[in-house]
Amino acid sequence: MGHPSLIFGAASIGMDFSTQESVQDALKVLKELNISQIDTAGRYPPTNHGRSEELLGEVGAVSQGFSISTKILATQLGYGSGELEASAIKKSLDTSFKRLGVDQLGVSNFPPKLLQEFIQVCEENDFVKPSAYQGDYNLITRGMEKELLPILRAHSMSFFAFRALAAGFLTGNYSAGKSNGTRFSDDHPLVKAFQTLYGAPKLQEAMKDLENALAPLGISGREASLRWIYHHSKLGDGDGIILGASKMSQIRENVKIISAGPLSEEVVQKIEGIWDLLAEDRGGIL
Repeated sequence: MGHPSLIFGAASIGMDFSTQESVQDALKVLKELNISQIDTAGRYPPTNHGRSEELLGEVGAVSQGFSISTKILATQLGYGSGELEASAIKKSLDTSFKRLGVDQLGVSNFPPKLLQEFIQVCEENDFVKPSAYQGDYNLITRGMEKELLPILRAHSMSFFAFRALAAGFLTGNYSAGKSNGTRFSDDHPLVKAFQTLYGAPKLQEAMKDLENALAPLGISGREASLRWIYHHSKLGDGDGIILGASKMSQIRENVKIISAGPLSEEVVQKIEGIWDLLAEDRGGIL
């Protein structure tokens, strides 16, 4: 089985990369790293919805050879209320397509049952089926492997994984109380959401167990997470891993980590053991 491709997560464009010049500099680095896919959304960045799409359109990212995917606008405060009506979805799609110059559709975060129904409607009406699915996937969030992934494979759909580092939780900084400058810092716009996702005591204990197992081997949680999802996970050729960053040096470092190759069998088995402990509580996260 081949390896998944690497994708740049553009949630920080419009916030950390706020000018055309800074975005163009970021695209230059991505080209150097042979990353040609970018993932954005109508609600990126969280502080200025839509600006990520606008900047990518303004610098002509598509014309520079980049493939861009986006998602309809559904704000956290609205919880999809009114935003998932047909007219709202059409408006969001039209706006995104216009900003970016793209014209293909995929799906994100659909439960397996809803995805199966969606595909069935496409087949019964001779509609074009979605070609990709985007979901939450990392070494502590693997629910998609059991029921969702077989559906995707049966219909030749790719899986694009976001939160490869669990919003930075897998670096170990949050568990160690080092949240300044991370998505868990008090001044981050989504801090409460991330604290809810990763604040469970059982998850904190699992992170400490993983770090204790890795320390004698000289491997960090970040390194184990990135090398695992690229070299050992269920992802393969045609799939993708979305890597976000507030600085391009982070992308360079993450690519370097991945290029170090597969983990030892000892580390892989420890990671499997961590998931065995978490599967019951986190198996439903997609």
